Amino acid sequence: MGTLTEAEPAFDRFFDSMESLADTLSESLQAQVTIEDSNHHVIGYSSHQFESDPARISTIIGKRVPNTVIIGLRKKGVMHNLENTGHPIRIPAVMEVGLGPRLAMCIRHQQEILGYIWVVDGGNLTEGHAERIVEKAAGIAGRYLLKQRGWKTKQEKTFEDFFWKLLTSHYESEPRIRQEAEAGAILLPERYYIGVLESSRPVDEHFLQKFRRVMDTYTGQRLLFQTAEQNRLIILFSFMFPVEGTGRLSSFLHKLLGELGQSEGGKFTAGCSPEYREYTSAAEAYREAVRILELKKLLPYHTRELLLYEEIGFWAYLPAILEQKRSRPRRSLLLYPLKEHDREHKSDFLKTLAVYLSLNGNLKEAAAFLHIHTNTLMYRLNRIAEITGRSLKETDYRTSIYLDLLTEETAQVNLWFQEAAGSRE
Repeated sequence: MGTLTEAEPAFDRFFDSMESLADTLSESLQAQVTIEDSNHHVIGYSSHQFESDPARISTIIGKRVPNTVIIGLRKKGVMHNLENTGHPIRIPAVMEVGLGPRLAMCIRHQQEILGYIWVVDGGNLTEGHAERIVEKAAGIAGRYLLKQRGWKTKQEKTFEDFFWKLLTSHYESEPRIRQEAEAGAILLPERYYIGVLESSRPVDEHFLQKFRRVMDTYTGQRLLFQTAEQNRLIILFSFMFPVEGTGRLSSFLHKLLGELGQSEGGKFTAGCSPEYREYTSAAEAYREAVRILELKKLLPYHTRELLLYEEIGFWAYLPAILEQKRSRPRRSLLLYPLKEHDREHKSDFLKTLAVYLSLNGNLKEAAAFLHIHTNTLMYRLNRIAEITGRSLKETDYRTSIYLDLLTEETAQVNLWFQEAAGSRE
């Protein structure tokens, strides 16, 4: 106990970063510490190696608390309790989101939330003493955050805070959203979309300025919210006039990606939600946009043209199929005879089938892709029918074997199409 008390005066000094404050706090309490801003972005975490739980590991890797954790804590009332208490509180484990016990405090200035301090409670935090130290650290972090915010206007912060609350299902009702928007002088459009742009490089202030300049050139389109997270830019935008179909939306996104790619270099991709009217649906719209990006990572060639959730089709069910297949050991009985034949005879029937089905059954395109004659492809397809005893003209068989290829041979399929794309560059 004596050594812990002696560590307290270490807070009576200047801290040039939140990393050093987190380390000092960690040393005093012999526990892991994470300091976040009001949007749950990590601004400091202790570097000392103690055991950790999944929530903290994914927070540090992503530099932000995962949405699942925030939503889980809001549903349990933990965030409400934390944000409405002026002193540190002990939080029991919420294992469904991978969060172990914590000692936490909301950092605030008057009525405004500036951030949060989280201390992993391994059972060694002395009652009263630990709370006192965390309260001291919160005061230091609050002054630091107020200074750091000098470059950001009050309105920008209000907008960004409001946007993150929408994205993390903070509000329970539409009237509550409208009320807070009015209080923050935020004019919500009647209809909106949420888009997520992903860059091969981190999104920095230079990129954000460039993005805003590009967006200003689009007439009839309004950008309401934007926020950056690692190499992703999340935006909420609307069209000033009603839009029929998906043509205009698709054209706008392709143009935007093209212009950013030209001026910034690097690779850009995007996912976009359908049109929504209710702002309580913003979190779902965000998840839909992210789902597009996840699918593009899963099967890059096959989803290369996919941008809009409205056009997602059967791809929406692919993650669920993958999950179901992972939970059972049995592999596809439809692919088995072809895999065995390829293994025994060094043939290429599985690849032939993957290419043929991926190119919509177009004989000419598939033959060119495989660098073989159309007649050779016809012969191979006939042999596949003989080996499997099934015809590709049967819709249920054709669909089933295609889904099995995409979900059980994902890495191999990606490799085949990557090789082909590479040879054409």
